[in-house]
Amino acid sequence: MADYKSNLRELFTPNNERLLAAIQITKGGSGKKKKLSYICVSVTLTKPASAMISKIKKQDERKGDQYKKQKVYDLKELRQVNGKSTTGSSTEFDLVLEKTIIRAAALTLTEKHTFLGQLHKICNRYLGPTPQPEFLNIPTNYLEVAYSNMEHIRNSSNQGGHDEDKGGDYHAITEQEESDLDRMMKECDFAISDAEKFVSSLSKDLNVLDGQNIHSIMGSESQVNSLMLLLDKALGEVTSIETQLDEYDLMMGGIASQMGQMKNQESFIQITNTNHVRLLDELDTVVMQLDLSKGHIKALREGDLSTDSGIEACTSAAEALQQAMEVELPHGLSQLQAVVEQQKLFAELRQRFAKRLFDFLGQVFLKQGNENSIPTIKEPGDLKLPKHFNYHRNLLPYRHLLLWLKKADKTKHTELSTCYTKSLNRLYTNEIKDFMTNVKTSFMEQAITDMETYGSSSSSMMLGTQDKSSSKLRSASKLFSGSRLSLNKRFSSSIKNLSGSQTSLKEKNKKFGSTQSLAFKGMGKKLKAGFKNKNNLRGSRESLASRISENEVPSYKRFSTTFREVLAEMEPVCQEEEVFLVRFFNLNVDSVDTMMPGGSDDELDDSPKGVEERKKYQEAQVTKEIRPNNRLWLMMTEIFTVVENELAQLILFGKELDQYNTLNMLVVIGQRVDYARQQSDGSFLAKVLGSSLVKVKTNFDDFSARKIKDIDDWNLPKGKKCGVLPFVLDFENFLELSENIFRDSSRRSHIDKAYKYMMQAVIRAIGRNASESQKTPAEVVEFQNYHHLNACLASFKIAALDQERKEVKNLYNDAVHRYVNSMMGRPMEKLSNFFEGVKMIMEGGVRAEEVGYQLKFSKQELRRCIKEYSGKDIKKGLESLYHKIEKHTAENDNRLQQVVWQFMQEEFISQYKHYEDLITRCYPDSSIRLEFTIKDVLDYFTNIAMSQKA
Repeated sequence: MADYKSNLRELFTPNNERLLAAIQITKGGSGKKKKLSYICVSVTLTKPASAMISKIKKQDERKGDQYKKQKVYDLKELRQVNGKSTTGSSTEFDLVLEKTIIRAAALTLTEKHTFLGQLHKICNRYLGPTPQPEFLNIPTNYLEVAYSNMEHIRNSSNQGGHDEDKGGDYHAITEQEESDLDRMMKECDFAISDAEKFVSSLSKDLNVLDGQNIHSIMGSESQVNSLMLLLDKALGEVTSIETQLDEYDLMMGGIASQMGQMKNQESFIQITNTNHVRLLDELDTVVMQLDLSKGHIKALREGDLSTDSGIEACTSAAEALQQAMEVELPHGLSQLQAVVEQQKLFAELRQRFAKRLFDFLGQVFLKQGNENSIPTIKEPGDLKLPKHFNYHRNLLPYRHLLLWLKKADKTKHTELSTCYTKSLNRLYTNEIKDFMTNVKTSFMEQAITDMETYGSSSSSMMLGTQDKSSSKLRSASKLFSGSRLSLNKRFSSSIKNLSGSQTSLKEKNKKFGSTQSLAFKGMGKKLKAGFKNKNNLRGSRESLASRISENEVPSYKRFSTTFREVLAEMEPVCQEEEVFLVRFFNLNVDSVDTMMPGGSDDELDDSPKGVEERKKYQEAQVTKEIRPNNRLWLMMTEIFTVVENELAQLILFGKELDQYNTLNMLVVIGQRVDYARQQSDGSFLAKVLGSSLVKVKTNFDDFSARKIKDIDDWNLPKGKKCGVLPFVLDFENFLELSENIFRDSSRRSHIDKAYKYMMQAVIRAIGRNASESQKTPAEVVEFQNYHHLNACLASFKIAALDQERKEVKNLYNDAVHRYVNSMMGRPMEKLSNFFEGVKMIMEGGVRAEEVGYQLKFSKQELRRCIKEYSGKDIKKGLESLYHKIEKHTAENDNRLQQVVWQFMQEEFISQYKHYEDLITRCYPDSSIRLEFTIKDVLDYFTNIAMSQKA
């Protein structure tokens, strides 16, 4: 290495440059073809010095050891040095310059790391404040060694050393050194030729200098002695000063002790005064906190709880007592005799006032429950529940005392709430029972009024019996025995008359009525005439509409309206009681200080705005504050024990009064429950209505099952003709009533499901009764009822029954075709038998043109058969056929007869064309034709139909 470095140094010296670092590298290839080159770092000798990076290439060995610079870069262009690996054995490295990258590989890993360390040191020295290049993937120990060498060189240069580094680099001598050396060489020109003489001359000069130094030292002895005298004199002065300072210190020591004593006494006095002040302040605070005025004590012992001023005084005194008892005393003060006595006084006052408040409010609650425990007789039409807002308003001033009692004695607070619930339970039980009695009485009176008005023959749209109706009314009237004697007599006589005028279907199986006869005058006659009535569906519907318009309100609407009024009366009563319980018993402490809008605790705003604001406030209290409180739910359950039972009885009563009322109750209760779910309403009444909805849904399912069973059990009376079956008419009426009730209802899915089951039952019953019919052909029974049922479904347009409507239409068409085929038969029997024979032999293999040569089917035989069926005979046969159709379909409208007659016409023409086709094929050129044409047939059918209409 030393050899190539010395050779490279000779390359830089003539250019006034000094070589600082060099490394031998390889580039590409392997083995003998390796090309060696060098990377050198040099610095110029001129000032300011600048460092350069050169890439050197060695010339061919045949030309000797000659080197040539390929490229030269300024060190300032260096941006990054990448050693490729910090721990591996890779000898490759990259020098990233501004405009190029030098990629090289050292011969050994040590040479690589040494060169990169020297490069790092040179950059630190010569680049100065300019940005330093980034050194990556180089072992840190090489960079640290380079850095330490650089610091050592800098320190050596500051101390006048000449070596620049440990690697053999030198530093140029200074100008002063150079001038001294030149002078010495001039004075000793002989030094080059005679070294011994030069050494002798230097030794002589050195001895002369030593002698001069000794004489100089000996000449300064007197001055040294003088200096020593001055030092002795200074020491004496210092000793004198120290003596005086000791005296002063002794004097100051006595004064300091006296001042310390004075300072301690003053601090003690200040501490004592401070403690006295703090003690007085603490005692004043305790006395003020534990002090209870005489007025408060008197109010707690003797305050009048029945007046507003007394309530206010007792409330203020109770709050002051509570604050005094909740005072947190400092440690130790609670054991003071005065404090102990005061706390005993507080405990005694709290106990006595809590008992007095408990006794007073207990009497108030008992009085409130007993004052209204006697039922009052009201008019049957008076469907109003008493409001308790005045009671609530009178009790609300005590709510702060109840809050105090809840904190002071929770047991008495709980007992007081129990006393309230028991008293209010008696009150609400009597009021709600009276209210429900009036509701049921109103229903019964209206039922009897309708029966007396419309007579015993009235019926309605429910499938059942009149005996069932009378028995249900009798059972319902028993609910009121003992309450109104005159009303009972009226019920009994009316029900007796109703019962005696009816006949049971199960006993005689002759009549087909129902129980809901309260709204539609004359509807019973329509149903009982189910075998004879000739009105069509439109007439039936118009008759029903006219009967509804004749009466003020249908019974099902009256019941629905009244049932809604019942819930509308019960809902505010329950909600107001819930809100009152929350505020009065402080079940939600955060709401104690809230004020009900639309009226203060002492005044009631009866304006529409005030009523609306109170309603919104109550709904908010119910939905936001009451829902999560289990204690409130328990109290409401104890107060309104009768609500759920009375609602269940009302539901049962409505069901017994009329099975169709179940539909109304399902819709009304369902709407209220759905609204409660949307509003997240957790009120007591909403939960009770949820339970009632389950009962009503069960009744509805039973109602649907009974109707299906009645349809399945109905049998056609023997020996009688029939038209549209009664249960088909009943199903039509049921659809109309149900659609009026369930229109736009959220419970639509329930009735749609019932429709499907009933529809299947009706279809089964039509088929079964048609097959059992003796007087009327089965096909007539089927197509008449299917026609009526299809028209009914098309009229109501119930989406859930679209599939069933298509099925009914197909059954209707099938029944009509079967009836036409059975009635048409063979209108020209001999001719029909003739052509049947022709068809059989053709199927046996005889060609059509050879049929006329058969003796049995000759042209003469064909002409003889045709002569027997003239146009007159055909018209007479069709007239006879029309009379049969009219007889079979007498129970229905004329339009259905015309529809059947049209099917007959199409079937007859079809047979006519069939015969003409066989004549043309089997007897060509015979000029044989039937004695009447298709035009004649159309005229026959038209004339017969027109003559019957006339």
